[in-house]
Amino acid sequence: MTPITFRVDIDPHGKGRGRVITVAGHSAIKTPEKTKNWEAAFALMSARHRPAEVLDEPLVVEIVAEFARPRRMCKRSMRDPAELLGGYSGERVPMAARPDADNVAKAVLDAMASWWRDDALVVDLRVRKFYHAINRRPCVRVIVRSLAADTRGDRGGCGCGGSTAPAGTCLA
Repeated sequence: MTPITFRVDIDPHGKGRGRVITVAGHSAIKTPEKTKNWEAAFALMSARHRPAEVLDEPLVVEIVAEFARPRRMCKRSMRDPAELLGGYSGERVPMAARPDADNVAKAVLDAMASWWRDDALVVDLRVRKFYHAINRRPCVRVIVRSLAADTRGDRGGCGCGGSTAPAGTCLA
């Protein structure tokens, strides 16, 4: 499989927590409307990148979510217009705030559910969150590739051939 790399210009969103509702004596979990709408929009915008056939092999997925910068990170210094207040650069800045990375991954993977037979096929997942660079817009970048074609070289670090654990820490 050829790696699939794409960018969707959309504000990243974390998967909202489902709520239990009772209808006619039966319980069900309802996904929040905001999450359903975001997933539908992401699915529509990423559809042109979807492979012709449903993927059915172990996959590596990388997600980079670039969120809108807070205003405090966009204001220019009065002393030096090239400097941003708070010492922030104009480049993207790591984001250690909500939503959690795992919730961003859930929203993106659920929106891409039509791409693969089962989302359990995603065996290697990396999610990174940033505030976007000054000259950029919020977006979600995704790379999907076959585990067999993964060239990062971090598999088998312990010598057993199947673990990503550092040498000497594998429990296999």
